[in-house]
Amino acid sequence: MSRHLVALLIASLLAPPLTSAAAAQSPVDPAAEAVAMRSVVAAVPLGSRIDVRTKNGRRIAGTLLQVSADDVMIKRSTRVPEPAVGVRFADIASVERANAKGGMSLAKAIGIGVGAGAGAVLGIIAVAFLVAD
Repeated sequence: MSRHLVALLIASLLAPPLTSAAAAQSPVDPAAEAVAMRSVVAAVPLGSRIDVRTKNGRRIAGTLLQVSADDVMIKRSTRVPEPAVGVRFADIASVERANAKGGMSLAKAIGIGVGAGAGAVLGIIAVAFLVAD
């Protein structure tokens, strides 16, 4: 009985609090959000590759050309040349800098993990053979 009581006490101490983080957050005025999004985009150097998600779910990937007071101009990355696209800050949900070509792909991460795991196993086997002699 005491084991169950101790386990229940530990579980209750480690459990997250009952108040949710969402209840502590307050909604932001759309105009203030647009101003904040403008400051985020203004910090990105012109000519950088960016990915923009709009509030209606549209994704625009391209090169940042210009940041004005109300919108941002992006030159899309397509095979066939297209005119630049202007997106109002009020319509932007998120902006991310596109990963440079030096980033790590999933295949590269898996290869590193497999190589490290194989090296560790071979090292343990080598130590076991040395100790066994």
